[in-house]
Amino acid sequence: MAINRQVHGAPGPWQSARDDQPDAVSFKHLPYRPAYRHHLWFTDIRYLVQLDGSWVYSICIIEGYSRKIVAGMASPHQDLTAILQILFAALAEYGCPQAVVSDNGSVFRAGDYVAILRALAIEPFYIEKGKPWQNMIEAHFKVQLRLADFHCEQAQTFEDVQNQHAAFIETFHTTPHWAHRKRVDGHRTPVEVLGWLRGRGVEPTRLRELFGRTEFLRTVNRYGVVSVQRFYLYAENGLSRQRVSIWICEGQLRIEYHQTLLARYRCSYDAKHGQLQDVNEPILYPTPFASPQLELIELDDAQWLKCQRRPLKNYTRRIAMLPEQLSFIDLGASALLLLAFKAM
Repeated sequence: MAINRQVHGAPGPWQSARDDQPDAVSFKHLPYRPAYRHHLWFTDIRYLVQLDGSWVYSICIIEGYSRKIVAGMASPHQDLTAILQILFAALAEYGCPQAVVSDNGSVFRAGDYVAILRALAIEPFYIEKGKPWQNMIEAHFKVQLRLADFHCEQAQTFEDVQNQHAAFIETFHTTPHWAHRKRVDGHRTPVEVLGWLRGRGVEPTRLRELFGRTEFLRTVNRYGVVSVQRFYLYAENGLSRQRVSIWICEGQLRIEYHQTLLARYRCSYDAKHGQLQDVNEPILYPTPFASPQLELIELDDAQWLKCQRRPLKNYTRRIAMLPEQLSFIDLGASALLLLAFKAM
């Protein structure tokens, strides 16, 4: 058949179908190509692994010039609070870039996210829809797919997933990168290329001011409870005397320690006056920070109050009241007589 087509000049099979196909799309030059360190950061969210029927996500921010991950974590949520948390960690550690590139997801278009970037003179850039290759972090996620997914799928707990995710980041940082193979200075790994250089400096007080509406720092007391305005909230008994982060955003209050979620509450927050109106629906998460000490009495959800409003202090009444000594044991008349008899 092929010889006959060649002799008679007949078109090849499905030639008409091929003629109808549009010309192959040529990938243009990357629209966002970093020219120096901390020029462009790239961020995105990736579905990492399913654990107990729920997804665990990989959220990362990568420095474009060196390819180093300036902040990354495995998170059970992909909401705005998680994005603000990782953005805060990156800015506090490495300073400010010129711009941050992301896709058009709702969390990256959210008002709080854009307002914080604008206040720090950081330009939010967005890739074109349907062209994920414009985001440089996609190449990083392809490496993560090959090197980390298998180990994360073997994990039995969320703690194991976090450990595997952190181990992958360390491996990624210390492995020679293809983009640096021709550098004249001999630096081949992301850690070597970025070195000690930071972006434009920002005062910690300024960061606290910008993230103040959504982030607080509190110290856990010996009972595992933190005090947030007018509320007592349970965090983790095993973190007594440790500082934890309180994140309030989009009707949720999250308590976290070293980027690990300890507890989540539903809340009502007055952003105008910066006040918590109500806190309820507590959800506690198993963490490696749990106290090894077993509870003397196990309480169910009805008996264990994980969040409680603090009572108002009436200092006038406290000053006026006289102390009253209470009896250790309420003894009846017959018992008192028996004690008097034995004393004789």
